[in-house]
Amino acid sequence: MIDHVYISASDPERSFRFLVSALKPLRWEEFGQFSSGGPGTAVDTWGLADGANSIWLRPGKKDSIEGIYLGIAADSTDAVDATYAAALAAGGNDDGTPGPRPQFAEGYYAANFTDFDGNQFEIVKKSWA
Repeated sequence: MIDHVYISASDPERSFRFLVSALKPLRWEEFGQFSSGGPGTAVDTWGLADGANSIWLRPGKKDSIEGIYLGIAADSTDAVDATYAAALAAGGNDDGTPGPRPQFAEGYYAANFTDFDGNQFEIVKKSWA
């Protein structure tokens, strides 16, 4: 199951306000804002959700083509670990070893890897899901 998607935007805050309005009939609403740089850095990611799924908007990178960032839900932390190991064994690149991600939420456990084209994948187990 797809858990969340990141979308690059030239003005992510503006795009966020647009999507909150546009997707309101589908019961999507503002979910939160955070800084991918960690505590004490500027907000650079805006999210909306429908309860189980989320879309996150962030600035695009200048002068480069960006792929997708796809979050995929796992049934257990063991499944997160196994998927990460399989991805690396298949030739993928490490983009974040398996472990807790308390900067996102308590009970958030994930691993990240990239494919041959730089597409980013996050395998995530959320304690509340």
